[in-house]
Amino acid sequence: MFHKKLVKASAVCAILFATQGAYAAVESCSGTTPGGATYDISGKVSNSTNCAILSPINANDNDNLGLINTTAFFGISDWQFGGKYDNLDPSGGDDLSALFDFTGDSMSGTYAYVGGTPLPSDVMLVFKDGANTNLVAYLLNSTLSGTYASPFTNPPFPLGQPSVKDISHISVYYRPGEDDGSGDPTGNVPEPATLALVGLGLLGIGKMRRKS
Repeated sequence: MFHKKLVKASAVCAILFATQGAYAAVESCSGTTPGGATYDISGKVSNSTNCAILSPINANDNDNLGLINTTAFFGISDWQFGGKYDNLDPSGGDDLSALFDFTGDSMSGTYAYVGGTPLPSDVMLVFKDGANTNLVAYLLNSTLSGTYASPFTNPPFPLGQPSVKDISHISVYYRPGEDDGSGDPTGNVPEPATLALVGLGLLGIGKMRRKS
């Protein structure tokens, strides 16, 4: 009986691990379209180390913390939201991020970290537009300042005219650095799914010990 319950608990744990690892897909920021056109939008944000486009490339998803962490951009699934720069106004958007100052408009501009210390351990900027595009994310290097230009070009996106579209907004996502006051010197926060898995395991072991 004990063996059967142990096998059942292991199966539940395996399902939880599989669910936690089921991330959404991303596409490369450089390559060749099915029609044979080459593209490279990885350099649209200076001082970035990586770039990814949410798949499918023309799905026009809205960015939110749940989607960002489910996708696990750049292998990270515990991002925190740090505000956004709204570029709907062509003369310059509203800076709603406490971590960064942005200048410019819906086509190009600058960004600079102003959040103080400790510095975040990871930062990415996520660009949003409209129809026939999808989210484009850039992982920043330690400089945390530079320039940006609209990544919404044809190719890779199936746009008509003009061949470069405005940025709707830029969202900031980050992971806290060391000594962020969380009680963890690394600034890392356990993922809810991980905590649930640990709790389930402890509960199962307790029940099996009482009945054995």
